[in-house]
Amino acid sequence: MPPRLSKSKYTAGLQCHRLLWWKVHEPRAPELTPGASLQALFDMGTRVGERARQEFPGATLIDLDYRRPHHAVEATRQAIEEGASVILEASFFEDNIFVAVDVLSKEPEGWVVTEVKATKSVKEQHYADAAVQTQVVERAGLPVTRVELMHLNGEHRHPDQGPLFIRADITAEVAALRDGIPVHAAAQVRMLAGELPDVAPGPHCSSPYACPFFARCNEPAPDHAIEELNGIRANALDELREHGIESIEQIPSDFPLKPLHARHRAALLQNDVVIEPGLQRVLSAYRYPIAMLDFETVGPALPVWEGCSPMSPVPAQFSVHTLDENGGVTHSAYLAEGQGDPRPAVAQAVAKALDGAATILAWHASVEKRCLADLAAASPEHAPALLEAHDKTQDLLVVVKNHFYHPDFRGSFSIKNVIPALLPELAYDDFDVADGMAASNLLERVLCRPDELSEKHCADLQAQLRAYCEHDTAVMVSLFRFLQDLAAS
Repeated sequence: MPPRLSKSKYTAGLQCHRLLWWKVHEPRAPELTPGASLQALFDMGTRVGERARQEFPGATLIDLDYRRPHHAVEATRQAIEEGASVILEASFFEDNIFVAVDVLSKEPEGWVVTEVKATKSVKEQHYADAAVQTQVVERAGLPVTRVELMHLNGEHRHPDQGPLFIRADITAEVAALRDGIPVHAAAQVRMLAGELPDVAPGPHCSSPYACPFFARCNEPAPDHAIEELNGIRANALDELREHGIESIEQIPSDFPLKPLHARHRAALLQNDVVIEPGLQRVLSAYRYPIAMLDFETVGPALPVWEGCSPMSPVPAQFSVHTLDENGGVTHSAYLAEGQGDPRPAVAQAVAKALDGAATILAWHASVEKRCLADLAAASPEHAPALLEAHDKTQDLLVVVKNHFYHPDFRGSFSIKNVIPALLPELAYDDFDVADGMAASNLLERVLCRPDELSEKHCADLQAQLRAYCEHDTAVMVSLFRFLQDLAAS
């Protein structure tokens, strides 16, 4: 029997035949085991799909077990014969392709295929997904008159301001892809019957999705490759490649570089840090007490608090380390608990924590400034203090980016890269929470789905969140002192 395709395998094959070959022939490859963040995205998609079903009351739900797809195909056939007008997970197998349609609806002129996505807009990669489903449904003998992409509505405000979902008509975009489906599917089946195909690496390695097998096909980049230059434009990279330049050290001195890129090159050539004049002036302009601020947010795809929209980030945790002129440091923090709206308590606590601070510093301060503004809008009682704090907030990342470079930054100004280079003893290696995305995912579990956690597990996650957020501002204090010493010397 030839390998069976599915809509996910078919779209993987459109991206790259090697990717599809490994998915089929090495389904248990370690690269295919999703990490915590990717698994959180999958789980979110499942929850959005389940919520979307509520928009179709009275629909017939097919019991889909991917280990026995033929049972779902037979159940779908029976549902159609019995006159079901809306079928969820409608399953079909034609031309060696299995698909399960999120929603299949009967209308007088024919059938409507509705694909549900946990996004706030239609994306180009969605068309191929819907097209292969439409093709298989029609090959099963059902005329499809319309194809829809059902996605979250970014204008929705919980609980009932505007619809939660938007159904976009993508019939024309799908029709443009239909003729190519039999050709692509046949080529994929032939390819899967043979050895691993030879496909050269290229842009498809990361588009439309990052390939989990990237390392198998691509040679490791040279040390300090030109791609490390922070924010460099594609045309500049192409120009460098045309001259045979692969690493930053090879860039000639007369090649026009932006100041940041020139600093990067100089640091590598000197194998030392580069400090720009003006660092001490910028740091000495900050008035004490100086508060180091970091928020963690939660953005459930299905909003649960009044006035929130899908995936809108809601501040649910913060840490503040305050440095006084004599070198003393105090710490304040807050982590929301329970399923109620976290914003009122967070607003009150952060307003108190920042009271008296003359300067507020954050890393990537646009996030903290947005959080302060959102809290002010949600908590009028504390709005004056929060808006004042908003106006005092400045970006320590920009200070480093404009005045300092270390060879080990490797083009990244994430604090997770900066700290190991400058203060390795304060790196994040021993933390269970790896980054802000992981923190957001844990907050979503603790605040929105606590029933899924035991009391001990919930307490463990809360301890991890507190430790991670506190460390974010503690390292900013150490980094600030490091920069002061550097500038003074």
